[in-house]
Amino acid sequence: MKNESVVDLIKDLTAKLSAVAEEFNGRVAQASEPVAEGEVPSEAMLVERANAVLADRRMRRQFLPEELFHEPAWDMLLALFVSRDDRAPMNIKALVSMSDAPVTTSQRWIEHLHKLKLIDRVIDPTDRRRVEISLSHSGEQAMRSYLRALKRH
Repeated sequence: MKNESVVDLIKDLTAKLSAVAEEFNGRVAQASEPVAEGEVPSEAMLVERANAVLADRRMRRQFLPEELFHEPAWDMLLALFVSRDDRAPMNIKALVSMSDAPVTTSQRWIEHLHKLKLIDRVIDPTDRRRVEISLSHSGEQAMRSYLRALKRH
């Protein structure tokens, strides 16, 4: 009896995650509409914007209580976008430190971002304890679209 309720809960959560992923993919497709040639910012400009957003987010904590701005998933997505420019993969430990959240919370968000297909996880073949994280193709497209839209608004 108890196992049935757990199974039902898992099925419900899976359906909800699928719905979120489907909605996200629709938004990515919509946000990826062609932009006029003169309006397309360079990759360096997009990285600069992502760094500026990260800096702005951290600066808020100097003036307002830190607990008002707890968005570990967003901090991780920004950090992963910026790290692409360095061409160095980010491991879980580094990503957790960028999220300013407890390890367990960060790991749950990493799992959730993976389920939403926003990030890819690759186990290091030489050290199986090490997992490298990067933006997935759809995660990268979504971040690019968002960073491009920042200038338009």
